[in-house]
Amino acid sequence: MRARSRRWLILASALLSFFSVGLTFFAVPPLVPQLMARFGLDNLQVGLLMGAIALPAIFLSIPLGAAVDRWNARPAGTTGLATMAIGATLFALATSYPVLLVGRLLFGVGGLVMNLVLARLVSQAFAGRELSLAMGLFNAVYPASMIVIFSFHHDLLRLTGWRGELGILAAVVLVALPLHLLAVPSEAPIRTPAALHRGRGDKRLSRPLVMLAGSWMFFFAAFASVFTFAPQWAGGGTKGLVTVTAITWVSLLCNPLVGHLIDRFGGPAVWAGAGQAILAAALVLMAVGLLPPLAAMLLIGVAAAAVPTAVYSLPSRIVSPAQIGFAFGFITAFSNLGTLVGPAAAGAIRDVTASWSPLWLALAAVAAIGAIITPLRIPKHNGPGNGSDTPS
Repeated sequence: MRARSRRWLILASALLSFFSVGLTFFAVPPLVPQLMARFGLDNLQVGLLMGAIALPAIFLSIPLGAAVDRWNARPAGTTGLATMAIGATLFALATSYPVLLVGRLLFGVGGLVMNLVLARLVSQAFAGRELSLAMGLFNAVYPASMIVIFSFHHDLLRLTGWRGELGILAAVVLVALPLHLLAVPSEAPIRTPAALHRGRGDKRLSRPLVMLAGSWMFFFAAFASVFTFAPQWAGGGTKGLVTVTAITWVSLLCNPLVGHLIDRFGGPAVWAGAGQAILAAALVLMAVGLLPPLAAMLLIGVAAAAVPTAVYSLPSRIVSPAQIGFAFGFITAFSNLGTLVGPAAAGAIRDVTASWSPLWLALAAVAAIGAIITPLRIPKHNGPGNGSDTPS
């Protein structure tokens, strides 16, 4: 298969695999009433259940990120998808809250492997050409999965029950496996050839990478809390879920556009910082009652389009091609720490106050910190992986 065709097949496989990750990740918010009724959960426990998927990444992202720079992509992806399927099935069959948590934790391990493998594969396949566009399409899958699960939740719940709905999501993981095996040759390692190692030296941790990881953490702490509790704020039930999907519709449509603009004009770090500032502004306006739910979700959708695409375009500008897996692992560890702590803290705030304003103001402050620490000055890099993109 020609290299150009291969890279688009790799992207197609990555999109389907990442879609299966997103479906189960977003399964909790629509099922909050059923899980609360079945297991007697409070808001803090719901937040912990949402964030549990991120716990493995806090401890494993960095070593796994370094490992995928050397690990063969085919067995790595197969292992990730199999672990996801086991975790999703256990979550669907759970008879107690601890089993729910174990299922989410296992799924989190598999999802982490896939996130790192796929980001590394796409970065390598599109090195030097259309990288930000590919990352825009890659990141558009997450909002697409949220749209699907939120939009079809009511029908799936009615037809199959909550366990059946979760079983269907586990089956989607298995569907992604054959395409992964087809797209990635068995002999293809993820590591970059030695000829491509020139450019930045051997330094892994740099100030821009550390700042990027911190900014990414604060974004996820705020954003994961929004889509966990915004359905209740927006009216609850089907109305609340449909309203919150406005975030994902905007993100789905704008992610590829943001990627194209970054490829054309550069400045990914500027996009990342501006997106977090938009998120902070939207949350402040929500707290003071100046934005109705739909308008708020549309504005947050702009942030959800700008930040992930920009952030995923930055590791190849910060580190050498041989260290991209480590860089993605490093920022993923921090983003998952935000995903774990954010919803749990937000749930605790909701448990002690009847007003939504304290929650939205607290999350606005978190997003503002993320905007402030975004690394706007990225050293120029002319090696592979940067392509023609203009660094910010």
